[in-house]
Amino acid sequence: MEFACEITGKTKLVGVIGNPLSHSISPQLHNTISKNLGIDAVYIPFLVEKGKLKEAIDGLKAINVLGFNITIPYKNDALKYIDDVSREALLIGAINTVKNINGKLYGYNTDVQGFIRSFKEESKMDLDGKTIIILGAGGAARAIAVGLAFERVSRICIINRTIKKAEDIAKLINENISPIVEYYETGDNVCKEILKLGDIIINTTPLGMFPDIHETPIRFPYAFSSNQVLYDVIYNPAKTIFLKEGEKQGAKVINGLGMLIYQGIEAYEIWFGTKVPNDIIKGLFEAFSSLK
Repeated sequence: MEFACEITGKTKLVGVIGNPLSHSISPQLHNTISKNLGIDAVYIPFLVEKGKLKEAIDGLKAINVLGFNITIPYKNDALKYIDDVSREALLIGAINTVKNINGKLYGYNTDVQGFIRSFKEESKMDLDGKTIIILGAGGAARAIAVGLAFERVSRICIINRTIKKAEDIAKLINENISPIVEYYETGDNVCKEILKLGDIIINTTPLGMFPDIHETPIRFPYAFSSNQVLYDVIYNPAKTIFLKEGEKQGAKVINGLGMLIYQGIEAYEIWFGTKVPNDIIKGLFEAFSSLK
């Protein structure tokens, strides 16, 4: 008989809380990193029912987990139960990563650096002084806009169907970081002119995500510039219509797989205090690029 001894009393415990979790690739991502680094840790998904968030967080703290991720629908509400929060996460109003340090819980939002690392690595472009167009004004848009504001971009234009949400993000950044954000309602005649000014256009909406792959955040035909970079936070399909149209016209296109991987890597590095080497990162991209 062979003993199943991969998990012992010394194994560090990390995980993710949310609902639903069946779609999450986080267990594969984090357990793959640990295995390749030779770190004795296991990452487990914890399904948390509505109204049980406080009990779940208290329970994880009580059993002394090293840390955990937080996904939908709890990224905002979890702030109430955390001892301290990073400046970025406080501005965004949401956390997706928690580290337990001597019984105190510290919250972070790794979506910010997940996007920034992904964009810089995949575009090879410096963000300093760039004009950014963000399509959408949800949680992803908020995190990305805050991250970009700290990168000293010159201008951020948010375009959204609900003007109030775009206005809220603009006010947050203009009052707390730098007065660089403008906002427009989807359908405004000025939007097409604004799109032309963007060095980088980022889709943060779910339009085009599987299975609704024929949807798009921009009405086509539309003429992109070959000097523009198009980024879509969607990674399934690998190329949305938004990206395909941009690619046809010579624009550089990037999907959201990198953001997904790098936000996980950022969380891992926070928990274990170690850098994930480039060869493992490359392997993660190869392994997860076939996600369906």
